[in-house]
Amino acid sequence: MWNKPKYTPDEIFTPRAATVNEFMYVDRSELEKSLKKQAVGTRHLILHGESGNGKTWLYKKVFADMEIPYLVVNLANASRLGTVQEAFKDKISKNSSDQKLSQIVSQKTAGAKAVLEVEYSDQKIIEIVEREPLEALMALLFREAEGKKSLLVLDNFEQIVGNASLVKELSDAMILLDDEDYAKFNVRFCIVGVPSDIREYLAKHSAIETVTNRVVEIPEVARLTQAEAKALVSRGFDALSVDADPEIVDQIVWKTDRIAQHLHELGLECAQAPFSVDKKLTNNLLETAVNSWVDASLTAVREVIDSHLNARDTKAGRRNQVIFALGCLKIEDFKYTDVEEKVREQFPESTDGIALNVTQTLSALAKGEHPIIKRVPKGDAYRFINPKVKIGIRVLMHRTPSGKAEKVRVQT
Repeated sequence: MWNKPKYTPDEIFTPRAATVNEFMYVDRSELEKSLKKQAVGTRHLILHGESGNGKTWLYKKVFADMEIPYLVVNLANASRLGTVQEAFKDKISKNSSDQKLSQIVSQKTAGAKAVLEVEYSDQKIIEIVEREPLEALMALLFREAEGKKSLLVLDNFEQIVGNASLVKELSDAMILLDDEDYAKFNVRFCIVGVPSDIREYLAKHSAIETVTNRVVEIPEVARLTQAEAKALVSRGFDALSVDADPEIVDQIVWKTDRIAQHLHELGLECAQAPFSVDKKLTNNLLETAVNSWVDASLTAVREVIDSHLNARDTKAGRRNQVIFALGCLKIEDFKYTDVEEKVREQFPESTDGIALNVTQTLSALAKGEHPIIKRVPKGDAYRFINPKVKIGIRVLMHRTPSGKAEKVRVQT
């Protein structure tokens, strides 16, 4: 008889936790070292990486360890409300306990002037200004940081990349922070998002040197290594007294493509399985957990993949083979040669001595209303439009004994 675990599954596997799960946090020493070094510098920070790879936990962990004060503004609110300044105003109204500062924002909207008193140690600073939201938000952060260096984290940059006006507004704000009226607050930006070329997006709307000299990029927050991903899953199962063979753990790591958020999602589904007394995670229980996870997280991806598959009666189903091969790739950026090599490896009988024209297939998969891959900004390589697409291919497709690639029938 197994002992009742100390933790519940949702305390161990926390895919959408707003706070850092210290027990399950994966140390990423090189990224942490780089972020710590630049966090005490003088330039704005850029932190990028595919969704779900742990950018938020990384900066929250590092800033907490270094005791760096920060506030987070979700740039999705800039897209929703129409301007970056409105997103700043929204942040103040929701997070400020300083009623006087909140009044300033309201009075600014009415075109009035107001007095803000900011106490720092024994010093009282009284400024009579007509405040705009960025300055007011920086004053609030300055107050909470007690004058120390602090960071204004601008998260989800990908939400504004298609809006030139919002990107320009953000770029202008970065330059503005060097002005003495703003520099006195000792605040810098930390821009967080998916695109690998955030610097280029910002530079399009100002002199390139102006932005380049003001920002520094942290290395990409990529998916976990194989060892890190396996250690995360095993640690969670151990804490919950779940017995999982190494082969089962390997399947979970493969199906989630080593993306931290999805490891937590599938890990949670597995940990909530209807176990027998010995609490053994079997292949059948894993299959049930995967099906539940697909329904909860991959429904939209399943529809995208379906839209690109060959009709059932095609002889070789070459497009299906290419899509299946894409799911087998272990690299993030790939060229047609990488894909063709994988197609021939996975389907040797139907590809021997035949020209595959993978270039044309990849071009087609990158087009349409719902593409599954996209060209990288520089060079002739491709990348998945969303990491979930590769995961969807791995979960939803299989290679048949006859040498075809077909969709798995998922039971719900």
